[in-house]
Amino acid sequence: MKTLTPLQKYMLGLSFWMAVYAACIVFNGFYFRERLGVTPTAPWLYLFAVMPALPVGGCIWVILRYMTKCDEYFRAILAKRFIVATGITLFVCTAYGFLENYANLQHFDLYYVWVLFWMSFGVVSPFVRSST
Repeated sequence: MKTLTPLQKYMLGLSFWMAVYAACIVFNGFYFRERLGVTPTAPWLYLFAVMPALPVGGCIWVILRYMTKCDEYFRAILAKRFIVATGITLFVCTAYGFLENYANLQHFDLYYVWVLFWMSFGVVSPFVRSST
């Protein structure tokens, strides 16, 4: 039996946790909106509300595990991409927060930060191709 490379394990792990994330969002959407308008009570309410955040932790765990398995050069490139994408995400969220506060822009829901991070990561990845 062929063993999986670290990249294949990374792709499978990330795909799994992203699928769990999507399933949690779909489940919560149907449960909270389609179930005769009945909202669960505590502690179920808190469990269901936090449920989509748990796969985010799984994604982070897969990424960190992958970074320990790849070589130093690619680890440096991947870390640089993550730092730049995180910086962009922090910049956009901070700027939009001040725009909400001072310019009365519409509220930005925090659960979109995860989507914004991955969009930033996808945009910067082709440009961050060296570790220097």
